[in-house]
Amino acid sequence: MADDHDLRARAMSAALFAEKGYAAVPLFDPGLVHAAADDITEHIDRVARALYLPFGQSCPDAPLAERIDRVYAHERSIANLLRVAVCTDAHRGERLQALANDPRLVETAEQLGSRALAGRIVRVRASIACFPEHRHAWHSDVARDDGTGCGKVVVTAWIPLSDAGPASGGLEIAAGRQPAPLASAGDEGFEIPEWRLAGLPRVQPECPAGTALFLDRFTPHRTLPAKATRFALVVWMKAA
Repeated sequence: MADDHDLRARAMSAALFAEKGYAAVPLFDPGLVHAAADDITEHIDRVARALYLPFGQSCPDAPLAERIDRVYAHERSIANLLRVAVCTDAHRGERLQALANDPRLVETAEQLGSRALAGRIVRVRASIACFPEHRHAWHSDVARDDGTGCGKVVVTAWIPLSDAGPASGGLEIAAGRQPAPLASAGDEGFEIPEWRLAGLPRVQPECPAGTALFLDRFTPHRTLPAKATRFALVVWMKAA
């Protein structure tokens, strides 16, 4: 019976992805996902200890969801340095790598995208209240369908490391699978102008910890504001 339920859930996810360009799939044990966030705490500690700034001023006792905001209150440049360090290198943590390398991730992405996948890019991304300018505006993960570099991405897996949704720094999606990118030719291929999204329904999926939100390469999405910092592991998977 469990197998039948799993097969039905997969079929529903595949149908949603094919029509709407996204699907939220429960894949991981929430406890493992919460534990993986400790890799980020340890990375912040590692960077903070390398600074002239006294380690105590990096707010090591603050919850991870508040730490960078608290640092920002008295050391804005240090808060930004910690943000960049996390988004550049924290994905190499052992527990985060275990999530990124879980075979279920690629298997699910191949089923949804109906294509074999090989290469990938892995990074940590964050929605931080004190840095609203770094929230991602409307974009798709492939903005130029030229078959090179990022143009080889087929499916993205967005894995929040805590419960994420409309009120907690989740993603908003302009639903509807697209045959091509919606970015304008003159916008350097990143931000999608609002007028190009006219008529597309907007959805803000609830993604409890343990859920992977899969996005098609051309699906427009943006980051929602967060009252507390929300981290996510992102895996961009490329065509074989």
